[in-house]
Order: sequence, then structure tokens, then C-alpha cells
Amino acid sequence: MRTGICTTDFEKSGTAPGSAEHLFLAIHELGLSCVQFAFSSVAECEFSPTGQIEIPAHIPSGAIRSVQKYAAEYSVSIEVINGTFNMAHPDKTVRAEGLRRFALLADAAEELGAKYISLCSGTRNPRHLWTFSPENGTKDAWNDMEDTVKRAVELAEKKNIVLVIESEASNIIDTPEKARKIMDTVGSEYIKMILDCANLFHRGQAKPENVRPIIDHAFEVFGKDIAVAHGKDIRAGDGIDFCGTGLGIVDFAYTASLLRKYGFRGDMFLHGIYDVSDMPRAVAHWEASAS
Repeated sequence: MRTGICTTDFEKSGTAPGSAEHLFLAIHELGLSCVQFAFSSVAECEFSPTGQIEIPAHIPSGAIRSVQKYAAEYSVSIEVINGTFNMAHPDKTVRAEGLRRFALLADAAEELGAKYISLCSGTRNPRHLWTFSPENGTKDAWNDMEDTVKRAVELAEKKNIVLVIESEASNIIDTPEKARKIMDTVGSEYIKMILDCANLFHRGQAKPENVRPIIDHAFEVFGKDIAVAHGKDIRAGDGIDFCGTGLGIVDFAYTASLLRKYGFRGDMFLHGIYDVSDMPRAVAHWEASAS
């Protein structure tokens, strides 16, 4: 299990988007060898995500070449590419545009040699794909999301790229059971899970005594289908307060032991750090936990 990082952490730290060279040099200097990559993380793409779609409308060939060049130069493997858009947006034209861009992204992911594309199951909130809506539990919301996921899987199958989705409290898929349901309903080997332990907690659940039971439950429901792991953390409290790896209540040593128990063969991508100066500490925390 290698240690990697999500490149969006550099964006939110205020140091990016710089050039692809700047990004991959920074990753190399952290001693990391793999990434979950977003095209918004490099200046060559000239793209800033919107609240609905986090995929560029157009991916310049020069941006792809630059990413290829510097990832290779600094020995960083691009394992996952962000393909997140609101798959349950109440406006079908937004969902359709997301799928159009997703098809272009799948081409780019194939060119970069990525194994996975990450998804967001979405929300009925029209403004932002990671924000809760009280309509998320409706049948119509589920059906729209399911249809969009199926179409994305059809595109990914043609490129031999696996799609990875996660349980997230503000989204349509907000429990391990719903994650299991979408995988079983789609019925394809091209859709698997991201394990992000911080995202398993709902409001009122982020208590130290709940950590292991909540993580255990997720592994029991979808553990054999985990393809990618995220190292985000969450602080104790009644709300949802994410933080960098090792600054909250997630038991990373326990998580690592369960990943091994369930035969996980992927990589751990640290996430939620958002402070470049804190990244070495986060890397050390995870690697000590996993040893």
C-alpha cells in the first residue's frame, strides 16, 4: 500500500494552481509516489471547478502532455483522476453536461494511464455537489443518480477504467448500505468504493466511542469492494468538521489493519490537509499508523 495525496489539497492550501512541474515536484519532495489527480490542480488547464461540475469543459492536449512529462520526471504515478460532478442535480441539462465532460475526461484518464476515476453521487442541492438537500432521500433523486452512474459506467467500461464512489453524509449515497445498493444495481466490475472514514460520520456521530463501530460497519458492508482509500480525518463534535490526517478521531492504525484483513490492494491518498507545511506531519502519521 503506497502513500499518495489528492492534488486538490494543494489547491485549497493556496499554493495552486501552479504549473504541473511545480505540483509534481512538491509531491516528489514529500516522498510520495502516487496521486489522485484533478485537472483543476494545474495552471495549464485553466480551469476552476463550479458548484455543479468539477470536470473541465475542455482539456487542452498541452495540459495532458505537461502532466505526463512532469509526473514521469518526478516518478509520480497518476492512479485516480477526479471526475466529480453532481450526478443527482435536479436540472437534467446539468447532469447531461457532466456526462459530456466525463466522456472527455475518460479519454484523458486513459491517456494518462489512470486506473480509476472518482465520482460524486451528488445531491438535490442545485448550487453545490457536496451540500445536503432534504430531497436527497426521494425516489426521484435516487433514480436520476442511478441513471447517471449507469451512463458513466458504460463510458468507463470502454476505456477499461474503474469508477470509484464513496459514502458521504451530504450526498444521495450517504450510508454503506446505499453504496452497496448502487454497486449491486449497476452490476458491473467497473464500479467500486472509495473508503474515506471521515465521510462515514453523520451529524452527532463524531464521537471517539463511535469510531471503530462505524468503520467496522462500512467494512462489513462494502469492504471487499474498496479500490481506493482516502486519509481525511474528522474532529470530535456534534457537527461535521473535517481536518487533516491525524488531527481528528479517525483511527488510522485500525483502518490500516482492516484494509489488510479485507485484501485491499490499492493506495492510500491523504486528503483534507490543505496546508502544505502540515503535509510532512500527515504523511508521517499515516505511515507510522500503517506500519
